Amino acid sequence: MIPVRAYRSTATIAVALVITSFTAVSAHADPTPTPTISADPYKVAMEQFRKDRDNYMAAMRDRSAKMRDINTAFKTEVDKANLDARNALATASTPLQKSTIAAARRNAIDAAISARDTAIAALGDMPVPPTVPVRQSKPMGMIDSRDKVKR
Repeated sequence: MIPVRAYRSTATIAVALVITSFTAVSAHADPTPTPTISADPYKVAMEQFRKDRDNYMAAMRDRSAKMRDINTAFKTEVDKANLDARNALATASTPLQKSTIAAARRNAIDAAISARDTAIAALGDMPVPPTVPVRQSKPMGMIDSRDKVKR
């Protein structure tokens, strides 16, 4: 019978050999080569188109939000001018007062139109949509008789 001490030492040596053999094998493993990707020009162009389209859509959303803010401010100014004119006309008694109120209303609306036009011009030109890439057509080769449709 094998003494317990000898068995332990043999087991410890065996475990140590197994562990070192695993680390030695993994340390000497050759790295796998990275695959080379042959880039199809159409796929590259399509990826760029998708990025450009996303940027275009974001620019359009941004411009639309700014236009909403501009139009909301314009409507508020016009509504205020109309309300002020309506309130002033309620107390006006002479034709001169009424024409002065109407002129003030028109001037306030003209100022609102001018402010709106200036704000729209400050936005700049509309974003230009990206163009969809066109796939290159394959060159036509010789027609094989097997490809012909039989009647």
